[in-house]
Amino acid sequence: MHRQAAWRARRRWREAKLARDRVAEAGEVLLLHVRSVAQLPAQPPSPVSPAPWHCAAVAQVPELAGQLVRAAVVADRRAGASWEQTGAGLGISAEAARSRFGRLRGAARAGPSG
Repeated sequence: MHRQAAWRARRRWREAKLARDRVAEAGEVLLLHVRSVAQLPAQPPSPVSPAPWHCAAVAQVPELAGQLVRAAVVADRRAGASWEQTGAGLGISAEAARSRFGRLRGAARAGPSG
């Protein structure tokens, strides 16, 4: 019985590779964006630039972070994590995790942009 469970766990882990790759991609996109924001000069590039240009630069960070979280949830679920484990990792209940992320399976196949 334990051998079967271990075999299923290894198989789920292998099958979740694409989802784990999407986590890495989403993390890279977020990291590149944050690095570009951190390298912004102290002065706006031109006199016609809007005053809150730092805010405009970081406005995408929450959406990119959300994409990273969604990709991580899909990867964990495909690897066999329960909703209880997923919720615990996010600091929310299993029911909240299922409610918030339960319909991601089809969206995850569309890729990080969809």
